[in-house]
Amino acid sequence: MNNIVNIKSFLKFLSKNKAYTAIDVFGLSVSLMFVILIAVYVERELNIDKQQVNYDRIYAIGNENFLGTGVPVPYWLEERYPEIEQVCPVITDQGKGMQVFYGEKKYKADVVYADSTFFSMFSFKVLDGNREEVMKSAYDAVVSESFANKAFPGENPVGKSLRISDSTSVTVTGVMEDINRSVIPYADVLLRIERIAEFNSGLTKTSANNAGSAVGFIQLKPGADLKAQTDDILEFLKERFWLYERGFAKDLYIVSIPEIYFGKWKYSNMNSGDRSFSLVLMSVGILILIFAIINYINLTVAQASQRAREMATRRLLGSLRSDLFTRLMMEATLLTVVSFVIGLLLAIAALPFANDLLQVRLTLDVLWTPLWGGAIVGFILLTGFLSGLLPAILVSSAKPIDVVRGTFRRQTKMVFSKFFITFQNIITIVMIAASLTMYLQINHLIHAPLGYNTENIIQTNNVFRSRSEMEKAEDMLSQIPYVKAVGYTNGTPSGGTNNMSGDYEGKSLSFQQMQVDSAAFRIFGLEIKTDNHVANSDGGWFLNELAFKQMDLPEDAATFKMYDRETPILGVIKDFHLWDISRENSPLMLRFNRHHSDWWPWSYVIEVQGDPVKAFAEVRKVFEEVSGVSFEGEFIDQDIQSHFETQIRLTKIVVIFACIAILISLLGLLAMSTYFIQQRAQEVAIRKVFGSDNRSILNRLVGTFLMYVGIAFVIATPVSWYFMNHWLADYSYRISLNPLIFIAAGLFCLLISFFSVFFQSWRAANANPIESVKDN
Repeated sequence: MNNIVNIKSFLKFLSKNKAYTAIDVFGLSVSLMFVILIAVYVERELNIDKQQVNYDRIYAIGNENFLGTGVPVPYWLEERYPEIEQVCPVITDQGKGMQVFYGEKKYKADVVYADSTFFSMFSFKVLDGNREEVMKSAYDAVVSESFANKAFPGENPVGKSLRISDSTSVTVTGVMEDINRSVIPYADVLLRIERIAEFNSGLTKTSANNAGSAVGFIQLKPGADLKAQTDDILEFLKERFWLYERGFAKDLYIVSIPEIYFGKWKYSNMNSGDRSFSLVLMSVGILILIFAIINYINLTVAQASQRAREMATRRLLGSLRSDLFTRLMMEATLLTVVSFVIGLLLAIAALPFANDLLQVRLTLDVLWTPLWGGAIVGFILLTGFLSGLLPAILVSSAKPIDVVRGTFRRQTKMVFSKFFITFQNIITIVMIAASLTMYLQINHLIHAPLGYNTENIIQTNNVFRSRSEMEKAEDMLSQIPYVKAVGYTNGTPSGGTNNMSGDYEGKSLSFQQMQVDSAAFRIFGLEIKTDNHVANSDGGWFLNELAFKQMDLPEDAATFKMYDRETPILGVIKDFHLWDISRENSPLMLRFNRHHSDWWPWSYVIEVQGDPVKAFAEVRKVFEEVSGVSFEGEFIDQDIQSHFETQIRLTKIVVIFACIAILISLLGLLAMSTYFIQQRAQEVAIRKVFGSDNRSILNRLVGTFLMYVGIAFVIATPVSWYFMNHWLADYSYRISLNPLIFIAAGLFCLLISFFSVFFQSWRAANANPIESVKDN
């Protein structure tokens, strides 16, 4: 037994073979770091809102177009259906970046509006205050722990008064934990839903004019099934809710929390996840781990002759083969334990970067639970078993006489190593091809022609509180040499406009509505196709070409029916694409306003020239100086790019994994070349004795490895083409798969393989044949 557990010889072997040790530990540690981070991320995704006591009884209302409803709809259903225990409409899209004042201090905060039942339905911890009382009054407010620390350092926030955008005063009645691991987005301040009407008159408990901003959460009584009532609810809503009455929505969805989070909603204000994204992460993480295990096997087999001498000596001294097998398996497990500890430290160091990349707030706290502790132990044992099995079988089976004769090295075969290295090359080529394809497609989407100017234009919300502040900012901007023009607008082509769904010319259509001044119109580079020169333009609109097509109106029509009113048509605007190229375009109505009138614009658009970085800094300085709050403007082309954040994030992850796969594959090739050349050293010596020159031997050795890349390329090309063609099918505006993508991936892998094995092959080709024969 002492022979089994004594690891001094193993540590001595590792110290003598530092390169072997470093490559093994590096490969396993890095792969285990990714496995740890991915496991924590997937655990988070699969357990969203599992902390809610009422998790299995909480549902939300949606339709085929979006997850949302009118504020009063949940209350209507609560009155009508006894299966409902309580309801809680939540609004998250109306309070982003609001100005919040505490005394003379000003902060930007994300404000969420909810019913008084919020803390009854959801189990978020209330850290300070009475959970049952904190939302009792319509003027109560609950702040997050992070906001409390920022706004009330060293103070107890309970009882303090806050002003919201100068229009509402509320009293802080509680502090809640930061909302995390939930479909509900993070909130700095939680207000009663009654307060929303002071900022948007279309959102009240009695008005359903705004049909999509509120997410109607419903908590069912134990054992109740509201989905069975779907048809009855649908008929009820067709009679009472205009969205169904006018045919804008036809289906009703009553969805659970997992369906809220993983549902493929066209529009949703809730946090969302992607099961396929999690599956991709898990798959790639497992592949990286397999790469590391393969490298361990290859490197251990490459060093088999050295370990075989030690094991043969132990056999001669009386050790059983089973003892040696167990010893080798324990060594592999020990190396896995060391690698896991290093991988865990790397995961802790990489956690901020992972959070930034995945746009989540991961913590490693879950790893310290008993369940995860047991899973980690099992995972380490499994990894150690898989890593050590083949080398243990090979080395423990060595016969002492073969080791003494020096024939053991020549008897060991390379079948497994050949397969492993080909497999690594296949995966590497596939991942390189995937990275190239995804990069080209995302670039294609971001730079698609949209029909309006997108470069060197800053867009930002109007954060000023008075006309005088606006005029002061305008004067300061006019003095900046980088600023070319300043415009005002309600809605921007990339950032969104005011949705006006209704009856137009007898058709149920969703119009987008923009109001701009002439400067903003010029900045966007929009074009008037036809100007009707209407004398009295009050109440009239310019319409885009798509609007005429969808209403079946000729472009020379003088009016169009908007609801029941005849509305003047001021002219025709040439079509331009709203939002981004991946979304279906909408009919548009546009009106010019003068910014010095009573019109209060939502946004600024600022065209800049010269150095964009310096221009942005100067504009930010003006806005922050005048408004007193942080500047959150952005360039329009950056805004368009942010629309594809999920795809960009996936591409970055695939590129990172591809780089790691390349690095680990390179190390695997190094191990393979070491082992291969050890196997063929005597053959090379004999060939040199019989007249072969160094160059022909070098070509033969290198060519053997490049052949594996060729085989991998033949297999990887159709595989990567199939998967990337399937991925591209989700985009209506997409690139064509160019054969050069796969050729580039194959050539890159070929170059990696060449440089990995060249030095070992060159040294073997130039070795003294006498020394090679003597050593073997």
